[in-house]
Amino acid sequence: MQKIIIENFGPIEYAEIEVKKILVLIGEQASGKSTIAKLIYFFKSLKDDLFTQIYQDTNHSQLEPMSDIINPIRKKFESFFGSTKNLPDFKIEFYYSFEKNKVLRLSIDENKRLKTHWGDLLDSSFKASISSLKRLLQEPLNSNSVSEQLQLFSTAEKIRYIEQLYRLLNELFESQQIDSLFIIAGRNVTVSYSDLFEKYLIQSSLGENRRKTLQRQTIDETLMLKFMEKIVRIKETFRKIGDFSFEGLIDNYARNEVKGKLYDIKNRIDKILKGEYQIDHRGEIIVLNMEQEYVYLSNASSGQQESIRILQDIFINILDDAKVLRILEEPEAHLFPIAQKQLIELLALMVNHNDDNQLIITTHSPYVLTVFNNLLFANRVVEKNPSTESEVAQIIPQDSWLSAKDFSAYSLGNQSVSQDTNYCEPIFNQEKGTIQQNYLDTVSEILGGDFQALYSIHAKTFKRK
Repeated sequence: MQKIIIENFGPIEYAEIEVKKILVLIGEQASGKSTIAKLIYFFKSLKDDLFTQIYQDTNHSQLEPMSDIINPIRKKFESFFGSTKNLPDFKIEFYYSFEKNKVLRLSIDENKRLKTHWGDLLDSSFKASISSLKRLLQEPLNSNSVSEQLQLFSTAEKIRYIEQLYRLLNELFESQQIDSLFIIAGRNVTVSYSDLFEKYLIQSSLGENRRKTLQRQTIDETLMLKFMEKIVRIKETFRKIGDFSFEGLIDNYARNEVKGKLYDIKNRIDKILKGEYQIDHRGEIIVLNMEQEYVYLSNASSGQQESIRILQDIFINILDDAKVLRILEEPEAHLFPIAQKQLIELLALMVNHNDDNQLIITTHSPYVLTVFNNLLFANRVVEKNPSTESEVAQIIPQDSWLSAKDFSAYSLGNQSVSQDTNYCEPIFNQEKGTIQQNYLDTVSEILGGDFQALYSIHAKTFKRK
């Protein structure tokens, strides 16, 4: 089990959260949902930063904790959350494995610098293995002759050493995920940008002034840039066969064993978009009907623009059979509740597709909670009575059912819910396998209470007459 514990950081006084296969964070605006999501992303994506540092390091022939681990963590933290000199004392713990005490603790030392403590993460065996790999990776750098380098260090050997490094870091961080992405709110901007402008932004960020640029960027800008890089790659995949449609991509690229699932996903995507997404010489369009009437994606509705990038990502992840971490802000943005239901079901399908896939959602929407509740309850009904499987599957697609052991949900803030609740409250009942009904009903009760009060006043006016 993975867990994060946060004390005195940003708007968060104290939060203790189990990070399961699916984690849902709900709360009012400014309640700390995004801060928690970004902290989880920070810890979960550290594996990639350490890989890059160790792989590119040519100055040391063995693992150097300061240069290979501590300094990259400090730089990443500052790029995410700003200078620690401006922050109060805090404590953050992320358990990559709670059972094995694989924990990374962050705090501030007496000099207001980020302090790291690794629990049982870094043992002598891991350090020795990394040091050995670093020496192997650096072998060709000792030769001045290109031909000698090729002889000493073939491409196959290099790939093997890289795979070994990945394997060691996967074991360290208890994760097999190879693709981590934070999808922030406001993702519809990737629709309004032209392809040329997208590439200009990405290329400029990779130029000589990258470090200075990143220091000026906010974390949201940094995350959006990475998201745009992902979208450019997705659109390039779609263009490989020219006049693109999802159906053509399935026929040309999908493995036989997943084609049926992809056709089903495509049909469900069409329902959300109210048409068929295509990309060709005209650009990105949504074909509306059999007469091939279409609308440019840049002129489509806000809901279509907000959801299309999520839908594309889901489709490609299934197509590639990728092991992914997705952190998604406000999936409900600009979507009617029925479309919210369809989108959450597709996200659940993506998570279920691979045991290593993981999804973290921040939301304001009780509808999103209700959809998850139905997916959990569908699974529970069949667990208790297997003979109902086909009947339940007619209501909710089986590939979207969720197991209680893989799910956690927390309410943040809670000022408007009850004065007696804590800032961070678990709202998922593990025994029943459902989200607590009293929480699902809370918002309706508040609105219903207002209506009853207004109706009482209204009724009095008739009595006065």
